[in-house]
Amino acid sequence: METPSTPPIGDTPVSLRLSVADYGFFILMAVVVMLVVWVGVMSFEEGMKTEDSKRNGEAWVAWLTQAGTKRFEAGYELAECAAGSRQAEPTISLAPATEVPVEDSVTEEEGVEASKTEAPKPAAPTPNSWGGCVAKLMELPEFKKMVNPFTGEAPQLVEKCDPADHLLHGSIAIEKSVATPVGSAVPTTVSPLIPSDAIDTKLQLKLSVCDKGAYPIRVAEFEF
Repeated sequence: METPSTPPIGDTPVSLRLSVADYGFFILMAVVVMLVVWVGVMSFEEGMKTEDSKRNGEAWVAWLTQAGTKRFEAGYELAECAAGSRQAEPTISLAPATEVPVEDSVTEEEGVEASKTEAPKPAAPTPNSWGGCVAKLMELPEFKKMVNPFTGEAPQLVEKCDPADHLLHGSIAIEKSVATPVGSAVPTTVSPLIPSDAIDTKLQLKLSVCDKGAYPIRVAEFEF
């Protein structure tokens, strides 16, 4: 009686056709590769926008640093950013003048004294403010052409970068450092530089730009 022979294992035929699972795997890999490339491109673009924002901040630092060496000189060309004070205009009353009868007994000396008393006194000089300086800076060509890469508009000056407000991306924050009295627990205090702050003295400033997530990126510390 003959026993059926079993073909050797090495001679078992192998199918070269791709199955549905193979096609699914290839599609999945293609999607993964496209996602990786897309994330890489997006990260690169966001990184370039952050770098452009830093360049805007560096331009501000360069201008303010240079101005800080000249604005204490007499006749500084950008008067609104000078370290001096501006003379306020005296207040002039618009009320119609009324004639006051003069008694015969009033002497000439008393009339002169009365006229001196009624003359308006000149107002005290007012220090230049940061807000007035910024308004003038925005008229200069180097600042008018500056663009926030995240919004396509002019970068805004803000008090601070706040991650809770994503609309601040690309903005510029400037802070001032003020020395505290001797013996204080901290040598300096840091606070935002606001429009009403006087700029008649040397200022120690810190400039930061807000990244995509509105987190601060320190650019430089300088003197203005």
